[in-house]
Amino acid sequence: MLNRIGTPHLLVSATFLAGTGLVMVYSASALRAEIAFGSSSIYFWRQSMGLVLGLGAAAFAAHLPLATIRRASYAVWVVALIALLATLTPLGVEANHARRWLAVGDIVFQPLELAKLALILTLARWLSEHGSRLRDYRVAVGAPLLLAAVPAGVLLIQPDFGGALLLVLFAGTLCFLAGARLTHLGVTGLIALPGLAALALGAGYRESRLRSFIDPWADPLGHGYQLVQSLLAFGAGGIVGSGLGAGQQKLGYLPEAHTDFILSVVAEEVGLLGVLGVLACFAVLGISALAIASRARDPFAALVAAGASLLLWLQGLINAGVTMGVLPTKGTTLPLFSYGRSSLIVSLVAVGLVVNVARPKNRGRKGWR
Repeated sequence: MLNRIGTPHLLVSATFLAGTGLVMVYSASALRAEIAFGSSSIYFWRQSMGLVLGLGAAAFAAHLPLATIRRASYAVWVVALIALLATLTPLGVEANHARRWLAVGDIVFQPLELAKLALILTLARWLSEHGSRLRDYRVAVGAPLLLAAVPAGVLLIQPDFGGALLLVLFAGTLCFLAGARLTHLGVTGLIALPGLAALALGAGYRESRLRSFIDPWADPLGHGYQLVQSLLAFGAGGIVGSGLGAGQQKLGYLPEAHTDFILSVVAEEVGLLGVLGVLACFAVLGISALAIASRARDPFAALVAAGASLLLWLQGLINAGVTMGVLPTKGTTLPLFSYGRSSLIVSLVAVGLVVNVARPKNRGRKGWR
C-alpha cells in the first residue's frame, strides 16, 4: 500500500491546503483588514506574496543536491540561532508581551520557523553520520537534545514555551526514528518532566492557559475567552457550515481568526465536513512524506523527509487539537493553511525537501534504520 503512495499524493494535498488556506485567510481577515488598513484584501495579498516566494523556495529545495543540503545543515543551524538571538535586540518586534519576530525594514519574519527547519536538517546529518553508534546515549540522545536545547533556551527567553517544546519534540521523534533506544528516550523524558512542569506553571499566564484548557467556561470572558469562542464556532457550523464568508465568530469575537484559529472559521463556515477535509489532507501529506522517507536511499535523505513530515502534519495536529480544546492553547499556525508568511514559506520548503528525497536518484532500500 505505501509503495503506491508518493509525490503525486504529497503535491495534491499540499496544493489543496495552500489554495484553500488562501481563500479562508481572506474570509477570516477581511473585516479586520478593512478596519486596520482600509482594504479588506491586505492579508490576502500578503499571503499570496508569501505563497509565490514559498513556491520558488520549494522548487529550489526540490532540486538542490542532497549532498549540498547535508554540508550546509550546520551552517543553517547557526544562522537560525543568530536570528533567534537577534529577537532579543532592538531588531526584535514585541507583540503580546513576547519578542518572537524580527523586522528588517518592511520585512517581518519569525526565526522560530527557520529554527524548526534548521534543527531537522542538523539532526538528520548528525544521526545519519553516527548510525553505527546510536546505541550510545551520548550520541543518539544527548547530542541531539543539546542541539535542540540551545535554540529552545533562547525561545524560553522570548518567551515562547510552546515553540521550545516543539523543537524538543521534533528532536526526540527523529532520534527514535533514527534508531535510538526507546528506554534512553523514555528515561530522559521522565527526568525532564519535573523541569517542564515547573516551566509550564512558573509563569502566571501559562498556568492560566492550563486552567482555561481544563475548564474554559469557568472564565469565559477572561483566560477562557479564546477557546470558548473557538468552541462556539465549531458548534455553530454543524455538519455543512453556515456558508463560505457567512461566519460570525471572525467578526471581532474570535481572536487570531486568520492565524492560529483559522480552523475554527473553517468549522463555522464549511462545517464538520470541511474540517474533516482539511485534516484528511494533513493525513495524506504526512503518510506520503513518511512513505517517501521509507524508500530513501540513505539515512540522511530518509530523516530529512521524516523530519519535514513532522514539521507539517505534527504541527497541524497540534493546531487542530488547540482549536478543538483537546490541547492547551499555544500559538501554533496551521502549516500551509493559516496566515503567516514565515510559516508558509518554511512549510513549502519542507514539501520541496520531501519531493527532493522522492526523486529517482535518491530512492533505494536502505531507509532510516
